[in-house]
Amino acid sequence: MSVSPVCPRCGEVLVVRPESTAEGWCHLHAAVTPLHHTALVAHDAITAVCADARVPAWVPDPMPTDWAVTGLAWGGEPGARAIVVACAGPAPLGGSAELLLVAEEPGTGLGCGYAGLPGVDPGELIDGPSTAAVRAAGQRAPLWPVPTRDDRAAFVGEAYGVWLWLVTWPGSAAWLLAEDLGLLDLRERVYPDLPLGPTSDHLLPGA
Repeated sequence: MSVSPVCPRCGEVLVVRPESTAEGWCHLHAAVTPLHHTALVAHDAITAVCADARVPAWVPDPMPTDWAVTGLAWGGEPGARAIVVACAGPAPLGGSAELLLVAEEPGTGLGCGYAGLPGVDPGELIDGPSTAAVRAAGQRAPLWPVPTRDDRAAFVGEAYGVWLWLVTWPGSAAWLLAEDLGLLDLRERVYPDLPLGPTSDHLLPGA
């Protein structure tokens, strides 16, 4: 079940005109791409969003032991221009952790929203040598750390010609990147035993 769309930069509930579902109005950020999300994540919802998505829907591949998908959000419809997949499970250093995987077209501002950055794209933050990498659909994707709040870590790179963001709670959960993390694009296949869990508390920007 989809609930009220929100601003991809701050999470504010938007005013969206019925005749223009591709644009919403935020009192802080003016015209934005509405971010939709589901109250409960389900395989059929993932399949429906991926069917005409313009950007990847990334999940870890393989999924770390005892981890599950805990949220789904997408910007723009039909044809999502940004997709967020939330996952959660045991942290590499003990305790629990959450991971958000964001793919978005430039100018959307979703990754910056999760990182608490003022703009819509990372811009000059991507400079110098990368400090981490993932395997996105088998291709190496370098990642750069970006400044964010003390309770999380954020990295950004590029894959399939759009931004790729990884945001973890807590910050120490970024150790996941030390484990040769691979990513699968769910547009290729949503396997029926993809583990699902309770909805993430960090699915929306500003949380």
